[in-house]
Amino acid sequence: MLQETSHPVSSTVLNSAPCRQRPKRRSFWQRVLDQARSTGDWYLIPKLYTKNTAAQIASDIRRAHERGAGDHRVRGLQVGEMWETKWSPTSKGAPGDCEVWVRLATS
Repeated sequence: MLQETSHPVSSTVLNSAPCRQRPKRRSFWQRVLDQARSTGDWYLIPKLYTKNTAAQIASDIRRAHERGAGDHRVRGLQVGEMWETKWSPTSKGAPGDCEVWVRLATS
């Protein structure tokens, strides 16, 4: 059973302090492709992948110019860009890990 109190019920007032604008979050691929664009040369993606995933990522980036603007499978690609890609096994991680390299061919 609820108890009645002689105190009025109060509500919490939200803090009216100015709201800080948080910078817009960018995906991993947006950041990586921006870095790759700025180097002008081959850029090593700073993650390791399985053989199948490395091959798929390299293919998706290499063939992105064939897709429509809204159909890119990797965020951060820009319309009209053509990328060169390569992937290979690496000794940096676990056995079977592979690395992916990208280079902007045209923009």
